[in-house]
Amino acid sequence: MLYSEIPAAYFPSTMFFVDDSREFLINLTLQLEDTMAFQMYDSPHDALDSLYADYRSPDYLSRRCVTEYLDSHACPATNQTVNLNLATIHSEIYNPQRFSEVSVIVVDYAMPGMNGLEFCEKIQNKPVKKILLTGRAHEHSVLDAFNEGIIDCYIEKNTKNVSLAIIQAVKKLQQKYFQQMSALIVGMVSVSSVACLRDPSFTQFFKKICDENNIAEFYLTDSSGSFLLLDKEANLSCLIVKNRQDLNLHYEIALDNKAPESVLDDLKSGRKIPCFSDSTSLKTVDWSDPSTFLQPAQVTQGLENYYYTIIQDPLEFNIQKEKIISYREYLKINRQKSRF
Repeated sequence: MLYSEIPAAYFPSTMFFVDDSREFLINLTLQLEDTMAFQMYDSPHDALDSLYADYRSPDYLSRRCVTEYLDSHACPATNQTVNLNLATIHSEIYNPQRFSEVSVIVVDYAMPGMNGLEFCEKIQNKPVKKILLTGRAHEHSVLDAFNEGIIDCYIEKNTKNVSLAIIQAVKKLQQKYFQQMSALIVGMVSVSSVACLRDPSFTQFFKKICDENNIAEFYLTDSSGSFLLLDKEANLSCLIVKNRQDLNLHYEIALDNKAPESVLDDLKSGRKIPCFSDSTSLKTVDWSDPSTFLQPAQVTQGLENYYYTIIQDPLEFNIQKEKIISYREYLKINRQKSRF
């Protein structure tokens, strides 16, 4: 995965393939990676029914963790404050149906009863990303649909290695889907704190961390750029990230709590960082034993320096592992249901 900005949350999602040719769909199935969740339909009407039955708007995470409330002192209705509760984001790991969320639909243009363009027009108001498979004869109408935003991508069905082209386009649009889902959250974090989620160097660094640790899903935990990470087996880890502003704040808290000089030096230099995702926890820790909450840190450079550490099986989130369905489990249960 490679993002222009890192979304506040990402988890593997489901693709819909709609084509009246079962032969094409079966051949496409054989080309799909084993780690991709999909559903296939040879009827556009059945696909629409399924989509509307289970569809969730992709801004549900933003609506769940962003609330607006009026100032309590009889202020005018226009005087509003926005409250951002990032803790609600990673609770999505307990949703067993998160992987069923439809992010991309690939639909053939030439289908009897309802062509692919008509299908996309019916779901034009849905933020799900749409790929149209077409032929040269439909080029003019397809270009118009693309320019009007009815479809997000189109691929000629007779393209060489069309399956590979479809898979590449799907992966790119899935990334855009999750960026759109969390655009409000990322915008608020970037304004109120460090803009690491939109820092090109940090996004490259984050991709490297995810690739090296086989991360399948991730969830933002604080405004500094820390993330809860899960691999395909739902093994947990946490990327803790601090910037210089964070370290200065932690240093002041440690100083107020009469922390040992060695701790103050570690915080000031960035050699060690707190393994908490928020600064409030530092006010209640036992400063006589900093080894329980300070971890050696490394530095990655971007628009500024980011100090980070990776914690395996983090305890601070009180995760109930028994309630998590891993992506591997989901695929095992649902893969066969994806076929006709």
